[in-house]
Amino acid sequence: MVGLLVTGHGHFATGLGSALQLIAGENPNIVYVDFEADHSTETLTANINKGLDQMKECAGVLVLSDLAGGSPFKCAVECKFARPQQPIEVLAGTNLPMLIEASMSMTMYDDPDVMANAVSESGKNFIVKFVLEEHKDNVEEDGI
Repeated sequence: MVGLLVTGHGHFATGLGSALQLIAGENPNIVYVDFEADHSTETLTANINKGLDQMKECAGVLVLSDLAGGSPFKCAVECKFARPQQPIEVLAGTNLPMLIEASMSMTMYDDPDVMANAVSESGKNFIVKFVLEEHKDNVEEDGI
């Protein structure tokens, strides 16, 4: 099984976690790490490392972050390289459908890289634009 760590700016992580719990219930193998305004990047890194420590029994960890290049993403990547013994992959651009897919399929994977590829596709596929289509009835004109 691959564990999940969700991180992002503000309450991004715990906000997604709240939504996920409403939809799919609690999952002890998902850790949420917020990067709040009063946190330093050192605090964030320490919190990510604590979360990764909680998943040492997992085959690996997939980190889902909000923005590529943001502090949560960069700190997660630094943690990945500081832990060569623990397979870790880091994704940015996380959305709720991606997290739902990841949480429902955690036990199907033992490689976080393979899981990252699958859930990133799911995240992309659920980005949709609403388009209102006009309905044209086939009504005969009576020539009046």
